[in-house]
Amino acid sequence: MITKIQILNQLHSLRHTGFAPRLEQHALAHGFTTPFFFAIASRETNCINELGDFQKGEFHGVGIIQIDIQHPIAREARDSGSWKTNPDPLIDFGAQILQTNIAKAKQRFPSLSPEQQLKIAASGYNCGISRAIIGAEHGDSDKLTTGKNYGRDVMTRMATFEELISEGH
Repeated sequence: MITKIQILNQLHSLRHTGFAPRLEQHALAHGFTTPFFFAIASRETNCINELGDFQKGEFHGVGIIQIDIQHPIAREARDSGSWKTNPDPLIDFGAQILQTNIAKAKQRFPSLSPEQQLKIAASGYNCGISRAIIGAEHGDSDKLTTGKNYGRDVMTRMATFEELISEGH
């Protein structure tokens, strides 16, 4: 479980490294809140722009929000090093995935609260939106996520980011 102090440190890091305004710009452009996007970055990398998910001799996750190399944009960014020098295309790509996930969650579950829909969208960021929807239909969108808690954890982190920002941090 991540602590409020750890989230505060991540918030300071996002601001210090210049990723806070980048994430904010893309979140707002795609119709969701900055704390939600910060929470995705927090869960994926602890808000560090890095290569991750090392498997079979290569990194599969690219950048602060860990776009998988199954997507050509991520493979190219990893191989060229542009994930370091020009991270915005990856951030925008991740924001597009989340925007699509949110729309699909709203469409499939119109009676759920916006927070419940965001949880499903977050779960989908980890395991794929189709699998998150199947999980939600069977009681929990996190059934097929890493640790079986991805969406719930993102929502907890989002609430902490919201709290810290509202407190003036």
